[in-house]
Amino acid sequence: MKFATSTLKRAGAGAALAVALLSATGCGYIHRQPTTIHYAASDGVNADVADIDLRNIMVIAENEKSDGRVLGSIINNGKNDVTVDFNFESGAKSVTVKPGETVRLEDDAHKLIVSPSGANPGLILENIKVTAGSDNTTMNIPVLDDTLEEYAPYLPNAASAESSAASTSAPNGNESAPVETTPAQ
Repeated sequence: MKFATSTLKRAGAGAALAVALLSATGCGYIHRQPTTIHYAASDGVNADVADIDLRNIMVIAENEKSDGRVLGSIINNGKNDVTVDFNFESGAKSVTVKPGETVRLEDDAHKLIVSPSGANPGLILENIKVTAGSDNTTMNIPVLDDTLEEYAPYLPNAASAESSAASTSAPNGNESAPVETTPAQ
């Protein structure tokens, strides 16, 4: 009898330990770990179309009636050149990506301007059809402005706005020479 009681106590302790271990680590079985969730880590949005990865896609514009510049990266994981078309309400914009390469739309060589942008900063361009070869998807692309200074250089017409601001700083368009002062004695 003593043997049966001892065995039952050990079995009960083992079961209690197993329950404690499962309850302590069991959340991994019923809850998706946050570190495995893929998300857009910046202000833009991501999408995949066939062998093409679209990363951090956004439009930078002053307002809905001004020009907007598309920013982000397009990665071709395939073995052929792929033309990617963004079908905005104001018209399609295209870029060709060679196999194994990444096109950064921030580079002036791949500048995509949407005219007009179609939405005010803080809003979203909804259901923009993106085509890569014979495949397509839709994206909801956010519109931002130069509130964040890292986007200021990409605002269309930013260079002309800076030069016009400089030309209005002095009546003749030239900066005045600094005036030297000497401390009073």
